Amino acid sequence: MANCSESFPYTSILFPEIEEDAFFIVSAVIGGIFLVLNLLNFAEELWFLCRYNSNAPAKNYTTYILILFPALSLCCVMGLLVPRSTLFMEFTTSTLRAIAIFVYTRILIGYFGGEDKLLAEMTDFPITFRTPPCCCCCFACIKPSTITSKTFKVINALCVQLVIIRPFTMLILFLLWVDNRYELTDKMSTSNPGTYFQFINIASLLLSMWAAIVLTKAVECKLPNRRIRAKFLSVQLTMVFSDAQRSILTILASSDVIDCVGTRGPMVQAYRYHYALLVLETFLLSLLARYAYRFQDPPYQYEKMEGQVDEKN
Repeated sequence: MANCSESFPYTSILFPEIEEDAFFIVSAVIGGIFLVLNLLNFAEELWFLCRYNSNAPAKNYTTYILILFPALSLCCVMGLLVPRSTLFMEFTTSTLRAIAIFVYTRILIGYFGGEDKLLAEMTDFPITFRTPPCCCCCFACIKPSTITSKTFKVINALCVQLVIIRPFTMLILFLLWVDNRYELTDKMSTSNPGTYFQFINIASLLLSMWAAIVLTKAVECKLPNRRIRAKFLSVQLTMVFSDAQRSILTILASSDVIDCVGTRGPMVQAYRYHYALLVLETFLLSLLARYAYRFQDPPYQYEKMEGQVDEKN
């Protein structure tokens, strides 16, 4: 393989090179340590969830959010050690993060005991779509309204579409890569199919995040002491750190700000730095998720209401 190649190297080429690359060795060791810490953290959180919140309405969804962080760390470490697996790791992590947004909304609904109870509880509370990242400036065209079955279906559809579009577009890119028609390190251009799919993914992500923010702002007043903002941030920031950070690093690589090292060109190095940083960031986000989810939930409001009705009867 030529020097400064923009193709991800095989391990047979990479490992002899990194024997003298102190930064790569240190980043791989630190990444492995953070991965182990993430796994231990998840094991303890799972034990706590099963012991103290075993009857929580959204226990399975909460478990998914908690396992998201060690899964992302594992993919990052694998991408560092086996660079040729980068596109597959991108496909896996993109799918996991897309599902996480939908799962988060299911957790909110679970606190109310289902969609019907959520709509009944939120009948007199206003909901507004004038919020980032899509319509924060459209004050005249979108007016606040109460949440209805129709608006709830719109919110749900915007969250679900990311679960469908993101894996689908990544799968197409993966097939193009197998057919040697696409490389993850290709620069953005009209001839690069990844450019168009990148814009589709960005639009899909913004719409999904918009819907999740709208729902969060609408229901958080009815869910005190649930740490709703922390729950949302732990999911939202995984998207921000992954997509925004990768875009910034690839732009820097395209501008030759990032130097090549051995056979690894600027784009390959950009993904290497991205994964090294993401392992650390994922661990920090797992601590935020620990704060958001690892506590004994107080009695649920809808359970109290049902108990009062039974007493009257």
